[in-house]
Amino acid sequence: MALQPTLCSVPQPTRQLLIDVSIIASHDAGTGIQRVVRSLLLQLLDAPPPGFQIRPVRAARKQPYRYANLYLASLTSSVTVEEDDDVRVFNGDIFLGLDLASRIAPRRQFDLLKWRAKGVRCIFVVYDLLPLLHRHWFTPRAHRSFRHWISTLAVHADALFCISNSVSDEVRNCMDSRFGLTGNEPATSWFHLGSDLPARQVDAVTDAPRLADVNLGSRNQTILMVGTIEPRKGHTQMLDALDQLWQREVACTLVIAGRQGWRVESFIDRLNKHPQAGKRLLWFPDINDSQLAQLYAGLDGLVMASEAEGFGLPLIEAAQYGMPLFVRDLPVFREVAGEHASYFIANNGLELAPQLDEWLSKLISGTAPASQAIKSLTWSASAERLKGLIERFEVTSTRS
Repeated sequence: MALQPTLCSVPQPTRQLLIDVSIIASHDAGTGIQRVVRSLLLQLLDAPPPGFQIRPVRAARKQPYRYANLYLASLTSSVTVEEDDDVRVFNGDIFLGLDLASRIAPRRQFDLLKWRAKGVRCIFVVYDLLPLLHRHWFTPRAHRSFRHWISTLAVHADALFCISNSVSDEVRNCMDSRFGLTGNEPATSWFHLGSDLPARQVDAVTDAPRLADVNLGSRNQTILMVGTIEPRKGHTQMLDALDQLWQREVACTLVIAGRQGWRVESFIDRLNKHPQAGKRLLWFPDINDSQLAQLYAGLDGLVMASEAEGFGLPLIEAAQYGMPLFVRDLPVFREVAGEHASYFIANNGLELAPQLDEWLSKLISGTAPASQAIKSLTWSASAERLKGLIERFEVTSTRS
């Protein structure tokens, strides 16, 4: 009897999506960009783009890229741990610069050149251009490293994925004015970040920050600032404004949740020695996501006084809890929050104080704009947007 031919499907080769985790694999500060990198990486590991295998990679200034197997095992609680080994690349692989490795990537340009010669395409995520556009807020070393990083992107990037439309516009202007790269070279797109803080709980959890000593009352509004304390975040201006209100016996408490950053020693000294420290002025420099969720759920409003941002993650985190927002009038904040926030323009605490006072009155009367209608994403949805950009890049680059 003649054998009947059988139809069998030949599996398509799986390409690598090499995700740079150089900084977070070395030290996870648990804030800012590290939170974004960790959240998006976990989502991509759970649901990779079609045809890709996710391989986290890491490098150092004097060490070439290696598979970040040990970091991956710690992130996924894997019982199988492999030592980090050298990256092996193939035609069709993609390198995704998810981490902000501004001091490392410029030193690894030879690696990128070798990879691109083998058919690897390079995509970088751009969180903002602040160290380039506002060097006075950063250390000379941070500015210099970032400048070299931007130059590296101009040479090696096939695509740049920005975390907001506002940043995308700034990146296009930068590539044009600084490097003469006009049109869409490199290809530039944007997506929004997500948030998955713990669900709102009625009862305070045992590890929540203690607010027992705060003078809470029907007319005392407790407001929150979230983020690393940096020169651009507006903490000094906000405290100047509150000093004005406290002198007039306005009942308001400020809670600051964020670690000490750079060039803020004088503010930290003022914070610790302030007459209202521990009373109407509370600082929690090290809290986890559960504790942060309790602050969002239990306090009266969020303040974002930053003079510049790439996105504004606390806006969508606070919106998950319906927290009223009082934010500086920045294009990116308008992009994220739209009409669901109260905006201010102020050059100093004296100009800010009456606007803050008016918003506090609206909190008491319940007339401040609500934030629930902000169209925020989960981290899963944000990762889907990112994967969509990768797929669109693949289609576009194939056609060209």
